Amino acid sequence: MAIMMAIKDSKNFLKKWITEEAMTVKIEAPNAAKLATFLKKHASAGNALRTTCEPAGMDLVDLFVHSYLLWQAPSADATAALKRLKSAFIDWNDMRVSLVSDIIDVIGHKHWRAHDRVSRLREAMNGIFRREHKVSLERLRTLMKKDAVSYMDTLPGMVPFVANRVLLVGVDFHSVPLEEFGLQLFVQAGVFPSGMGLVDAANWVTRHVKAEEAREAHGALIAAVDHMWETNPPKLPKTSSKPSELAPPKPVEEARASAKALVEAQLAAERVALMAERAARREEMRREKLALKAKEARDSAKAGSKPIVGKPIAGKSAVKPPVKGAAPVKGAAKPIAKPASKAPAKSVLKVVAKVGSKAVAKKK
Repeated sequence: MAIMMAIKDSKNFLKKWITEEAMTVKIEAPNAAKLATFLKKHASAGNALRTTCEPAGMDLVDLFVHSYLLWQAPSADATAALKRLKSAFIDWNDMRVSLVSDIIDVIGHKHWRAHDRVSRLREAMNGIFRREHKVSLERLRTLMKKDAVSYMDTLPGMVPFVANRVLLVGVDFHSVPLEEFGLQLFVQAGVFPSGMGLVDAANWVTRHVKAEEAREAHGALIAAVDHMWETNPPKLPKTSSKPSELAPPKPVEEARASAKALVEAQLAAERVALMAERAARREEMRREKLALKAKEARDSAKAGSKPIVGKPIAGKSAVKPPVKGAAPVKGAAKPIAKPASKAPAKSVLKVVAKVGSKAVAKKK
């Protein structure tokens, strides 16, 4: 009984302690009022950027590439890099099949996270090419929102900021693109608690911003991130070796020429190896033929030196004819005499013909 009372008292104590702790802990939730204040503060600067970052009639692939360049980067750098890419390559398919190093040479090695950015961009463009057999996103205009979201999210190397921006600006689907620096600014402004995830934050902002105000909110976020880059830009972590992204840029022509020379050298080495292999094979076949001929000659020589034992060949006598002037061999078989021909000789016929002609002349 005493044990049961002790267990009951301990349960009551735990329940009371848990209730008091829950009362003292403050559950922080996103603040919609601070969100509105933040967006209103940067709205004018965001509207000024829309003419450069979102020009009217912008192609979906251009918007797609620009979104990758804008992800975690200032808008001015993204717009300038887009112009350099369009002038350096024939079209987007030409850039898709180019080397990552060539693309980085164009956009600049000082572009934030250049290698990761370009690698993701090429992976996504290759995914589009495998689906469409060309670099085009025009299919998004014919899809419902759910299918369009699935199309963008399932591309390899895709970034949520890029997918949401293409859907918002290009296809006019309701979404508010948010990237890591924008989330950091929201946390500093008190909109979100410090442990908020990027996907959850983007979904919450999309629910609390009207569809007709989504593009203005996106412009305000871009302007806020640009202000952060101007006042307090992020720095690359210090490493013992200099990162490859900060290597001095090389001209595109020089990089392409070096790559072409490397490929040509590899092809030349492969051709030399193939020719050497063919020559060795021909020499081996020649030696095999010579060895076969020598073997046949030896076999024929051995066959000619040994007497042939067996049945005689049809139509030929097994006994050799005697040589003229040689003594007859004892025990050798005598040659069989040819039988006399039954037909009369020509001289006899001539005599009979003359006698017959004379007898006829006498009778006359």
